[in-house]
Order: sequence, then structure tokens, then C-alpha cells
Amino acid sequence: MSTTPAPSSPGPSQPEHSQPEVTQPDGSRVSHPASSTHVLNPRPPLRAFGIAAVLVLVGAVLLVAAASTVLDVLAGLLLVAGLVLAAMGGWSMRTMRTFVELNQSGYRIHGPDVDKSGVWSDVTKVTTSAHGAHLTLYHGEVGRTHVICPGGGEDPEMKELVQAVAQHLDADRGYGETINVPLINPHGPEDPQVVSHQ
Repeated sequence: MSTTPAPSSPGPSQPEHSQPEVTQPDGSRVSHPASSTHVLNPRPPLRAFGIAAVLVLVGAVLLVAAASTVLDVLAGLLLVAGLVLAAMGGWSMRTMRTFVELNQSGYRIHGPDVDKSGVWSDVTKVTTSAHGAHLTLYHGEVGRTHVICPGGGEDPEMKELVQAVAQHLDADRGYGETINVPLINPHGPEDPQVVSHQ
């Protein structure tokens, strides 16, 4: 009678989503933050949406109360214009988004007319503006990479982005510091090369 050998006992289980570890200057090891993508959305075009709503409303009223072919045509034109304006507003919100991708080696910023990338080892300093909406990564004395959040510094996505950048640099350099102390410090927002929705 044949017997089936018992399966060998597996070795110690490994975490399914363990992150690479980095050795800090003091010899301690820390896990590198997970890769992440942060989406910075433009402000809603409230004026365009408001005008579109008025056009649609007036067009609908004229269509209901129309007593002649001319009014019917005018009502139709207003309705179409309002719908087109609303669609364009929604399209602009989607296409004007900026994506900031962070991983163990560096970052990539891509959006309308911008596609920048870099590695953490080249970043010499990081600052935020006093209002928190402007993040600048310095590459030596000349190089700058800017991210401006149109939603302002209180935008939860921007707060998460700033914190994630600090964590990646901490893991890469072993700063062991929290945001703004002293890794990220306030600076003036004036600079010609700005990643922005404006």
C-alpha cells in the first residue's frame, strides 16, 4: 500500500507587502514608504458652471413657453450652449489634473504640459510655503521642481503628498525628522518654473 509523504513544513512566512529596508546612519533599519500616486485637482470652474446653469434654465423656460418657431430655435440654442459649457468645464477639471508619483527611488510629476522626474539622492532641500500649498524640491543651487496645489495647503491630498515626500527622504537619508523640522521649511512662492493649474 503506497503512502503519500507528509508535506514539508513551510519556513517562516514573509509579509505579503513588506517594504525594502534602509539602513540609517545610526545603524538602525527602517522600511521605505510604499509607492503612492497623489492627484492634485484644479478648482471647479464655478463661474462656467453657473453660466451653464442659467443658460439651461432660460432655455428650458423659453422652450416651455415658446409661442413661435423663433423662440423654439432660441431656446434650443441656449440649451445646447449651456450643456456644452458645462461639459467643457467638466473636461477641463479632468485634463488639468496633476499627478505626483512617489516610489523608493524618486518621483515623477506629470500633468498638462509638464512631465518631470527625479531621484531622492539628488534632492538637497525641500521647502513648503507658509500657506502649505507650494512644495519645492531643490537640486543643488540651481535646480528646482515645484508643485502647487490649487486647493490650497489645507487640501488633504496636498497634506498627504508633503508628508509622503518627507517620509521618502527620511528613508533615503535617515533624517528621522518630521515635516517642517528641519527637512521642510517655509519659503516665498515666487519662482518662474511652477507646476500649477493656474
